[in-house]
Amino acid sequence: MQQKHKFLASALEKLHSKNEDFIIFGLTGRTGSGCTTAANYLSSEKKDIDHCFFTENNPTDNFQRKEKIIAKFYEKNWQPFIHLQVSSILTLMFLCHSCKDELHEFFNSNKFINNDEVDFLLSTKNHLDTKEQELDKNDFNFYITCLNQATKNIRTKLGEANFIKLYQLLGKNARSSGKVTDSTLIGGEFFTIALEIKKVIEQLHHAQKKLNKNTYITIDAIRNPLEASYFQERFASFYLLAISCDNDVRIKRLKDKGLSDETIEFIDENEYASLDIDDESSFTGQDIQGCLQKADIYIDSNEKKDNYNSKKLLVNQLIKFVCLAQKPGLITPSPEERCMQVAYTSKLNSGCISRQVGAVVTKNNFSIKAVGWNDTPYGQVPCKLRSYEDLYEGKDTDAYSSYELKTEVFRTKIRSKIELLRPLESKGYNHSYCFKSEYNLIKGGNNQVHTRSLHAEENAFLQVSKDGGSGVEGGYLFTTASPCELCAKKAYQLGMTKIFYIDPYPGISFEHILSSGTKERQPQMVLFNGAIGRAFHNLYTPIVPYKDELKALMQ
Repeated sequence: MQQKHKFLASALEKLHSKNEDFIIFGLTGRTGSGCTTAANYLSSEKKDIDHCFFTENNPTDNFQRKEKIIAKFYEKNWQPFIHLQVSSILTLMFLCHSCKDELHEFFNSNKFINNDEVDFLLSTKNHLDTKEQELDKNDFNFYITCLNQATKNIRTKLGEANFIKLYQLLGKNARSSGKVTDSTLIGGEFFTIALEIKKVIEQLHHAQKKLNKNTYITIDAIRNPLEASYFQERFASFYLLAISCDNDVRIKRLKDKGLSDETIEFIDENEYASLDIDDESSFTGQDIQGCLQKADIYIDSNEKKDNYNSKKLLVNQLIKFVCLAQKPGLITPSPEERCMQVAYTSKLNSGCISRQVGAVVTKNNFSIKAVGWNDTPYGQVPCKLRSYEDLYEGKDTDAYSSYELKTEVFRTKIRSKIELLRPLESKGYNHSYCFKSEYNLIKGGNNQVHTRSLHAEENAFLQVSKDGGSGVEGGYLFTTASPCELCAKKAYQLGMTKIFYIDPYPGISFEHILSSGTKERQPQMVLFNGAIGRAFHNLYTPIVPYKDELKALMQ
């Protein structure tokens, strides 16, 4: 038995050896949400980090007991992350990978950069070219210190507004053509930025292994969901952290930096606008809403009344997930994570081809009373299981409404779409369609009432009534999005006291509905923080049973 314990101990030692531990935290969030602040904390030495974990001798509840365990592990195992800035990678591509002729042509096409700033950028290029030529392939100082400083100097020279405008343009160009100076749309070049980041990560990892050190990297910041998927697919140790705060907090931060309303509006239009499927170039830009839906871990960066404590609470969240990435199963999930994970899993049942959403209704002790997802009413066929061809050819008629089967203008629209889909026949895809989208195209409107699906929250509420469950007044609603105006009214009517959400709904459900009426009836909107999906399982599943690990390590 002792030999088995030694064998397990050696295996665990290998798993946790200094040159094998490889963790990547990609950060995403809207400008002003706090991505760079989070990255700065992650890349700090332990002596410079101030947390507020409970560390006293007599905890009052299990939340404080978990904090004690995290704090103890943190004290023994913290290692600063390497801060890899996407803006610095864009600087590399812009000034080091572009010749002077390309730069001059770019500057001539973008007049918001004045002559003095052009001279500064060209001078910075000369400096970086010299530094890159001196680069030792095992030295990553150039990719971190040198490029980060150059990018900081550019930000100072151009000012915050023009810096953001320039770097958003560089990113969009790189995804379009493979070159940051060229906006031409060329197929197959979308992952140019991701490939450049991957190349740098591999060099950093190689350099750290030679030093017999763990490789911890934070990427600040990822702003396109396809790039997020690229890293999630290629690195098992990659986690996408969504850094979020209330919109009024974010706007205040941006204004405190001197940004005008016009500049803030420009930023929001570029990073949070809905994508138009008919405009290919829209996919080369930023899509923070898509990134939020892709995230593995959600971090609340809101500022409380005491700003100093707010910073500590942000630090606490970051430390918790670093410790869990280092030691999966160190603690168990919070009740909020447990309920949101159920909502997250339930959304996969949705047959909606636009967006999947899950919802859970609980009592105020987090006991789950109902689960829902956005889908057609029971007995009807979800959009994902229907197709243009079956409708037009009169197959599986039970799946389609009388309107779809008999209205000639609708059938003409469907026939035109079938022709457009001919090139995809070799892919074997089912050619599903969204009735609401097709109907709105015919009517020239954008009316959401024509959706065939119930919303996830609505579905969960109806399950309570349908199954004759006990009352839920005073309970909580968990949703992987946030309630629209219609669902907000239902939540209010049912007496939900807290609504835990991930992605703010772009409408006026909070300002117009949830904040109306008497204070006692108004639900509290709670921005969710925690791990869900793949990260929930990876971070909370021990590598081996904790008892066995302790026993092996004692030998």
